[in-house]
Amino acid sequence: MTHTEPSTPWPELLAELRGDTSPGLWRAAARRLREDPAARDTHAKRTVRLSLLATHTTDFLAELLPVAALSCGIDLTLHQVPYGQVEAELLDPAGSLRAARPDYVLLCGTEHDLGLGTAPPDDVVGAAVDRWSGLWKRVRDNVGARVVQCLFAAPDVDARASSAGYDDDTDTAVVARLNAELVRVSGESVLFVDCDRLAAQAGRDVWHDPRHWHTLRQPVSPSALPLLARAVAGVLCADLGLTRRCLVLDLDNTLWGGVLGEAGVLGVAAGQGADGEAFALFQEYLGRLRHRGIALAIASKNDADLVEQALEQAPGMRLRRDDFAAVVADWRPKSEQVREIAARLGLGLDSLAFVDDNPAERAQVRDRLPEVDVISLPGDAALYRRALAGRPTLEPGRVTSDDRNRSTSYAALGEADRLRGASDSLDDFLTSLRMRAQVREMTLSDLDRATQLLQKTNQFNLTTRRYSQQEIATRIGHPDWTCLLLALRDRFAHHGTVGLLLLHRSGTDADIDSLLLSCRVIGRTAERRLLAAAADAARAAGCTRLVGRYVPTARNALVQTLYLDLGFERLPDTAAGPETAARYAYALDGDVFPDTPHISEESD
Repeated sequence: MTHTEPSTPWPELLAELRGDTSPGLWRAAARRLREDPAARDTHAKRTVRLSLLATHTTDFLAELLPVAALSCGIDLTLHQVPYGQVEAELLDPAGSLRAARPDYVLLCGTEHDLGLGTAPPDDVVGAAVDRWSGLWKRVRDNVGARVVQCLFAAPDVDARASSAGYDDDTDTAVVARLNAELVRVSGESVLFVDCDRLAAQAGRDVWHDPRHWHTLRQPVSPSALPLLARAVAGVLCADLGLTRRCLVLDLDNTLWGGVLGEAGVLGVAAGQGADGEAFALFQEYLGRLRHRGIALAIASKNDADLVEQALEQAPGMRLRRDDFAAVVADWRPKSEQVREIAARLGLGLDSLAFVDDNPAERAQVRDRLPEVDVISLPGDAALYRRALAGRPTLEPGRVTSDDRNRSTSYAALGEADRLRGASDSLDDFLTSLRMRAQVREMTLSDLDRATQLLQKTNQFNLTTRRYSQQEIATRIGHPDWTCLLLALRDRFAHHGTVGLLLLHRSGTDADIDSLLLSCRVIGRTAERRLLAAAADAARAAGCTRLVGRYVPTARNALVQTLYLDLGFERLPDTAAGPETAARYAYALDGDVFPDTPHISEESD
């Protein structure tokens, strides 16, 4: 079967798009999506409106963006502004941009806009920063959308560059300075697509095609456009919380060279020789993914004791047992192992990616667990890193301190599970965790983490409302809103900021707009701590009851009876039915809300 064969099932085609940037594949997929728009409803998890504003033509990019987004689970509605109308459209109160009401605005320029070589480098950089940062402000103020900025790619021909040195006034150096300055002045309000890195990856002679620029005002060649479309989709994927949280890895000929059962602990290759060096570099790359918040796990058809021994003793290993949040080694089908890992970590299957050198194992997992992102590996271990690099479902986006804590937090779940097994009761287990929590008011510096929680949390999420950063920012400090965050630590790990509650006061009611907890701390009674703080804030504001809402989804049945379990009463005006939101109330005219006895207060 060729890449472009129309009978390829959509899940397989979308998986190919995540790892393959062949122009023929992408054009065929774009045509197929136009002919089969129902695929959006079947394979999308989120719906997004994107407006595309550029100083150059964008028709070719616009053709590929919807299918790139769908490969990440996003149904993208695209609005294009005629090229060269960037400022005019942002200033026009009756223009098509405001009518489109986009969630994101993608701003694209080209090195041809910069006047390279016509002014001193400082002036070139200063003028470009002023222009584009001013456009960001107009997007926020006039449209209320999230900005995605394409950084500039250095030109393919630089008359002032020399192989003998690197002067700071070359066109290449000026573009690098400009990109760095744009990132610096953006703070945390802008998302970026690093087009200069993409151009270097593709090769500048491939990225730039002067013929298309002069005839069509198209700066990126058609052969490089899939790379750009996939990168834009990856940025959206990360911002919407759709990136995978755990990478599940095979061992034999995936994490190391050779077969453990045949070569033994000292015989697997990781560090020595050409093959060993390739696997060692792959492990180092995986370690960096872990540092950026993607947990690592192992699913291996091997004897468990031998695997544990190899992870600790095999020579040349860059990763050891403590780097993995879960290790499953037995002789069951890989799909069953992966399902167990998801259950251990409290993650949905759509939060996992799976890597295995064996195509039969990949096919088995893809067939049984279509929600998992199954990543194909090339035949040579030296190319393994490239198979993962640039994959939109592994794009971390802007990394927070909570992201860096996440892998340690997942690993601590295993320690907690062992403690649970040794405890006589749930109360004894919770007490033995020695948990401490801090509940505090949200500030603007918390926007990244708050948005992550609202976008990513599915299981313990009463309403699953997905707010943008701008929408959250309008609530912080508002007199009618209380925005709370909860951070939790236990004897095994600091789990970071894992809970959020948004409270809206209306008359004498305090409505719980959003209440959610990370899957890592479900079952720890932390929701009681959040609700107790919300009750105190509501009572202090003169409210007489808390009102909560449960909106059922395919993923949040876990919290269906939460409010009843905590002493709320279901309101009689709530209609029955599995698809109907239920409302609950808790009177604040009596005792204080019953806090959890298992969590003490964390000192500042």
